[in-house]
Amino acid sequence: MDRNTETKSMILKAFKKGYTPTAEELLQKLREAEPNFSRATLYRNLASFCENGKLKKVSVVGKTDRYELNTGCNYHLVCEVCGKIEDLEMAGAIKTPARLMDYEVHSHELMFYGVCPKCQKKRK
Repeated sequence: MDRNTETKSMILKAFKKGYTPTAEELLQKLREAEPNFSRATLYRNLASFCENGKLKKVSVVGKTDRYELNTGCNYHLVCEVCGKIEDLEMAGAIKTPARLMDYEVHSHELMFYGVCPKCQKKRK
């Protein structure tokens, strides 16, 4: 196996269902196994994986982008205090009309914003 394939495999293996790290969090995790893992290599591969559909970028206003395995339609809970993102399991995907305001819709995202239980306890 060549180095490029090993690097890509290492990045993808770092992801598990429900793990939605920032690039820097992921870099720290990768550097535990490979101390000299390159930041530029990680960012280049994250962009490539998002482009080819293996990963999905999760953007939250005012927060650093996060990444997750692209498992199709999934929804998120976002804590407005700590920024934690959790997958929200729903019985089925919300159907999006094929045509909406003259746009051809290919996908959609749904995020719920609130305060996680841990941050609620800290408030009290």
